[in-house]
Amino acid sequence: MRIIAGKHKSRVLNTLEGMNTRPMMDRMKESVFNTIGPYFEQDIVLDLFGGSGALSLESLSRGCKMAYIVEKDYRASKVIESNIKLLKEEENTKLYQLDYKVALNKFKNDGMKFDIIFLDPPYRLNIIAEIIDFIIENKLINDKGIMVCQYVRGNYIPKEENNIKTIKNYTYASSEICIYQFVSEEKENE
Repeated sequence: MRIIAGKHKSRVLNTLEGMNTRPMMDRMKESVFNTIGPYFEQDIVLDLFGGSGALSLESLSRGCKMAYIVEKDYRASKVIESNIKLLKEEENTKLYQLDYKVALNKFKNDGMKFDIIFLDPPYRLNIIAEIIDFIIENKLINDKGIMVCQYVRGNYIPKEENNIKTIKNYTYASSEICIYQFVSEEKENE
């Protein structure tokens, strides 16, 4: 797995052995970033299920200012930590070894808001809709913010509600990616 574009282009990242994490394949990642970017200016990223940290580190490589990475699994968080050090991005990342619910509540209590949110939970969990609802209800996303959701095809049906609009929907083999943009009610009514 590698960084596709930006200041860390072509750098190879460490991954966790086995099937506990499923890094987004380069072709899928390239399609996602071409849709949401491809480059950014000072955006704040949340990667709620970090895996190897590849999506957050790709975002930083393309100009994002800060990445908050959440990963519950100890071994996966060690891989993320090694990738952060490999790219010398320690000052631009915060890694939390927490359950996603604990992390979301922490971010809510801290008044955090994000510009780009990656939601790629373990496939056995069917939680995309509940996480999106929590993010919108607790104002964790900035106006015009992007949510990239990856899940097993058929495990979630994309819906445009709560001021989110579908930008793109991709299907790759057994997985699906839906990219949403949040538009606040005030902006929608202008």
